[in-house]
Amino acid sequence: MLTSVVCRKKEILFNVSRADLAKALRDKDALIWVDLEDPTEFESEILIDVFNFHPLAIEDCLIDRGEPKLDEYEDHLFFVLHSVEKKEEEELKPIELNLFVSKEYVVTFHKKPLASISQVRDEVIRKKETSILSGADMLVHSILDRLVDRYLPILTEHERRIDEIEDRLFDGAGADFLRQVLRVQKEVLFLRRIMNPQRETMSHLSRSARSFVRPKNLIYFRDIYDHLFQFHQMAEELHATLNSIMQVHFSHVSHQLNNVIKTMTILATLALPMMVISGIYGMNFPNMPELGWKYGYFLVIALMALVSISLLVWMRMRKWF
Repeated sequence: MLTSVVCRKKEILFNVSRADLAKALRDKDALIWVDLEDPTEFESEILIDVFNFHPLAIEDCLIDRGEPKLDEYEDHLFFVLHSVEKKEEEELKPIELNLFVSKEYVVTFHKKPLASISQVRDEVIRKKETSILSGADMLVHSILDRLVDRYLPILTEHERRIDEIEDRLFDGAGADFLRQVLRVQKEVLFLRRIMNPQRETMSHLSRSARSFVRPKNLIYFRDIYDHLFQFHQMAEELHATLNSIMQVHFSHVSHQLNNVIKTMTILATLALPMMVISGIYGMNFPNMPELGWKYGYFLVIALMALVSISLLVWMRMRKWF
């Protein structure tokens, strides 16, 4: 899907043709925003036909990089960032956002829907407090600010899940508990890996992106960097908390195992004298009525099964397994 917007002297035009976009590029009073969401091959050709971007940058758009980057060209910046989306019980999935930015235009390219882009696009369509009227830098700020803020509810949800895990820590946690801890830990590590390199990109934008950011608006990009830094710190703290939970869990399991071994050692010690005595003297006394009873063998088998089942039930009640 291709969405094109041209803003000229407080007038906003939508779905502008390629010819009109080319004309608008030569108009110093016009600002262009082109959004490419899962574009077709024909729609993607606008990157070459109209804007004439570098082939390497176009290649980065078409093939997901997996890591943020920032390249400076003669008349524009190209950078790659990632948003994170999560639906119910699904795993976290990164969505790559590619941006071409200059003072005259903003081009966004992404293969999957992005909430940050959709929100800004809806504002532009409704012409309600739209950032496009304030220039390319504030349009980019509006997109990036929403993109970074998407991390907060995900981190808050993981914080709530970790609180639940802590409450279950000493309640007979088993394999399901450990599986839950490892899943949360995996997602927190994923968030750290996504946010950490993006801090460098945001830091550059907040301090030296004067090619398209007006000096008075740099503070807004610093605010985005501050938010991203704060969210990264939250992820670090959650990771440290999970490591502590894992250590306490294994210590608790080890303590329980020691208690089980101690109890079993006591039982084995109590049974040892009887085993030694029976081993020395055997069971060959002449006055043993059971030896002549035709049901004696079945009684002994049943007694052994009963003792084994009773021990199994007792160990289960003690939550040894």
